[in-house]
Amino acid sequence: MLHLEREGIVRVKGLPFVARFKWSTGFLMERFIKSLAEKKLLGAKCPSCGYTYVPPRSRCGKCLTKLGEKNLVELSGRGVLVGYTTAYVGLDGEGNFVDLEKPRVIGAIKLEGADSTIFMPIGEIDPEGVREGMEVEPKWREATRGELADIEYFKPSR
Repeated sequence: MLHLEREGIVRVKGLPFVARFKWSTGFLMERFIKSLAEKKLLGAKCPSCGYTYVPPRSRCGKCLTKLGEKNLVELSGRGVLVGYTTAYVGLDGEGNFVDLEKPRVIGAIKLEGADSTIFMPIGEIDPEGVREGMEVEPKWREATRGELADIEYFKPSR
């Protein structure tokens, strides 16, 4: 059920579906996730056209070359913010939206050595101070476990 409010924010009550399935992330994505425990970011570089994907994929979207373990490359983790949005609502874990106490910024980040972008939260800066072209780096969780949450967010590089 959608409705518009005066501020122009579209509110949705509940999500239209619940995902009740599991799937394999594949070997390269598994390696990517496990490498986070060592505070490493891996990409896959196509041997044919040179395009580098983060996270890695098993096939190049540009030239369709199959990518494998030998195509994995380690990246510095530093990058540039190429776009962003500010979120004022979040999910409550049961499929409903809730107002956030503070707005959160989600950024599209192009990592050094990569051609694709990743989407991650941006922290340690007020939403009003976020700008495209900012240099950013990951803020790692204190005790990493080899899971996506090992990167808490990206922050401005100092």
